[in-house]
Parts: sequence; C-alpha cells; structure tokens
Amino acid sequence: MQNNSYGHTTAVRIGGKEHRDWESYDIDSDFLIPADGFDFAIGLPYGAAEIPDLSGETCEVVIDGQTVMTGIVDSQHHDKRKGSRSLRLSGRDYAGLLVDCSAVQLNVKGMTVLDAAKKLVAPWPQIKNIRLKAESNPVLDKIDIEPGESVWQALTHIANSVGLHPWMEPDGTLVVGGADYASPPVATLCWSRSDKRRNTESVVLEWSVDNRYSEVVFLAQSHAKSGDSAKHDLKWVYKDPTMTLHKPKTVVVSDADNLAALQKQAKKQLADWRLEGFTLTVTVGGHATRDGVLWQPGQRVHVIDDEHGIDAVFYLMGRRFMLSRGSGTQTELRFKEDGVWTPDAYPKKSEQARKRKGSKKGVTNRKKAGKKQKTETNKTAVFE
Repeated sequence: MQNNSYGHTTAVRIGGKEHRDWESYDIDSDFLIPADGFDFAIGLPYGAAEIPDLSGETCEVVIDGQTVMTGIVDSQHHDKRKGSRSLRLSGRDYAGLLVDCSAVQLNVKGMTVLDAAKKLVAPWPQIKNIRLKAESNPVLDKIDIEPGESVWQALTHIANSVGLHPWMEPDGTLVVGGADYASPPVATLCWSRSDKRRNTESVVLEWSVDNRYSEVVFLAQSHAKSGDSAKHDLKWVYKDPTMTLHKPKTVVVSDADNLAALQKQAKKQLADWRLEGFTLTVTVGGHATRDGVLWQPGQRVHVIDDEHGIDAVFYLMGRRFMLSRGSGTQTELRFKEDGVWTPDAYPKKSEQARKRKGSKKGVTNRKKAGKKQKTETNKTAVFE
C-alpha cells in the first residue's frame, strides 16, 4: 500500500533490491544539521519470512526514481507481537560516519580548503567524490584540530574559517562551499484566506533575538604573537543597525593570523546568527513542485503570505518528506532569508540577492518598524 494521493513511489535500495510500500516515513535534509536522516516503518503480515540484519548496509533513498539520500542504515527494529509484526529502518547519509568518528591530527596550513577536505575524509571509501562550490578555493592558515574532535567538526571548522560550509549531496558527494543565489525560484507558494492561488497546507513564522546582538567585539591573537596568551592583538567590532536592545557580546576566535582572516570568520558567525533570527516553515502536499521537481535544500522559492505582508524570495535551508496514515504525503519546507547564508562563497550573487526588493524578507529592522515603506530590503552592515 502506498498511502498518498500524489502518486509518489518511495523506496529504499539495499544490496541491489528495492524495498517499497512503506506505511510511514520521515526523510529530513538540512544544511544546518550535520547529518541528514531517514526513518521508514511498515507493518508485516503474520508469519512473514525472517528479515536479515540490514544495519551497517549502504543504502539509497529513492523517490520517483530519483535518489534523494545516500547513506548507511544505522539501526533496524523488528517488533513481533501476537498477531502482528512491524519493521523500522533508520539511518543517515554518509555525513553520519564523519559525525561519529574522530578526526586524525592533520596540519592543514598551506593546503587549499578542498585538499584539506579530501585528506580528512580519505579513510572512508564510501565518499568517492569531493567538490568545491564557491568562486575560489582558499588557502588555509594554521588551524588547530583538537584531540577527540569529530571529522565533521574539523571539516566544519576548516570550511567556516574561509566563510564556507560542508554538506552532502543526495548522491553521496561531499561539497564544501556555499549557496548560489543566482538560481531562479523553482516555485511560488501562497497562503491566503481568499486568494485562489493558495497552495500550502500550513505556514509557521518564527522570529527570535536569542543570538542577535547590538554590538559584537571579535578578538584574536595572531600566531606571530602566540607566546603571550594574555594579549589579543587583533580586534574587529560589529554594530547591528537593526537592533534596539542593548546586547553586547565578545567572541574570541582561536584561528586567525591577520585581520582579514578574523573578519571572514566573524562575518560567517554573524550570518549564522542572523539566520537564527527568522524561520519560515511551510508545509505542502506531495513531494514536488507543480512542475514535478522534487523539493531539495538549496532551491529558491517565491513565498506570498498576504496576512503577514510577505512577498519575497526565500532560500530553502531544509526539507522533510513525510508519509503518515493520518496526513498522507507531505513536505515540510524550512526557509531562511535569501542571500545571508555563506555570503563569501559567491559575494556578488549574495549581495544582489540581499538587494532584491521584497516585503518582509527576514529579520525585523526595529529602527524602521512602524514606518510606512513600499518595500523593505533589510540591509545589514556586516555584508556591505
């Protein structure tokens, strides 16, 4: 039984065989979550043949013939009761291996960020392809990989030091880079009480100032003066022009040899904090756009919500495919402000995205709140 009205065929490929007809599943992928995960469940007829242990097996999650995740089955749960049986498979993409395992001690100074990534993941033959998605392949300065640090932590640390981020593609390719904000929107989603274009099941808007600050002082100690641990000879101060609350913060950056390196890491941190300030979560029926394109993190989508005055393009940071008896086939889409995440990967493209006109594109500029404006571009000084 494939319990959905959208005609999607979802399968798990293991050892050359496809396992279909799941009663429920959850397939989650998000740039901000270290490892994408999946969970499948099905009821089995009483007296069904014994199912072998599949934990540790390589697998692919496939929807309508298209691979949406490649990884490892972490666990298998087989529940047998009088008159009933059920099977549950859970796992993660290949990033799960890097999250679980400790990194080797590695001197990356003088390497490009791509070469360093290849060195870190070399022990895992499952990860065959590593590629760069950015305008340049920066050369790394001295970066300390702490004992016990996981491979994924070390990889993220190295990528973040040059304003980039690591993630896994559906086919198991490891990517180090950032968002391409020049790609056209793949769809328009609308929420309205009266508009016939409404094509969403639910919309959740969340604003937060938990990790937003009025002033942040970033400090670092250049390696040339590392003998004196009490002094930080590098300093960069950022003031948020959109914050009215008094919330000062000081951050010490461990790996920055000069002011430019300090600023790059500081801007990456500020961009991540700004992302936390606004989340738009939209739930839609099915797993694909009207044109039949499966939803995938990294897409750009035009969103209209006339109740909140939203009319802008947003960046799809995460998506969750779901199937359940009660709700059928759905997709949860988690959007963030366009042009903010990893702005150093493609600086001009991200700048153009931030300057595009749109209503209520992200975090609230409280110094402009209450004033009538045709459009709100939400410029942030850190990106200028």
